[in-house]
Amino acid sequence: MSSKPKQTKSKSKKSTSAVTTSSTSVKGGNALRPSGFLLTCDPPMKQFIIHLNDAKIADKKFIIEDLDATHLLIKGEARDEITRKAEEWMDENVFSNIERVGENLDTS
Repeated sequence: MSSKPKQTKSKSKKSTSAVTTSSTSVKGGNALRPSGFLLTCDPPMKQFIIHLNDAKIADKKFIIEDLDATHLLIKGEARDEITRKAEEWMDENVFSNIERVGENLDTS
């Protein structure tokens, strides 16, 4: 049996950050069950995810291994929570210029 990588991308209007996960499986009994996910993201998103992990108590931490600058191995049950929190964080950090139509902007 082969498992296809699952990808989840979250994007906001001006951000190019993306979170991609793929599952790793362990054979247990007659079925394969996911034991963790390889998470791929840019360095700022990775730091945010590490911050989320550090805020948890020891038995609730979800990072199994910090692999390199853009990859983490995480517990399978944390995947949905990480995706949701990453999307919320990205939505909070979208900034746009305020257009001042019709105002006198001369500052002299």
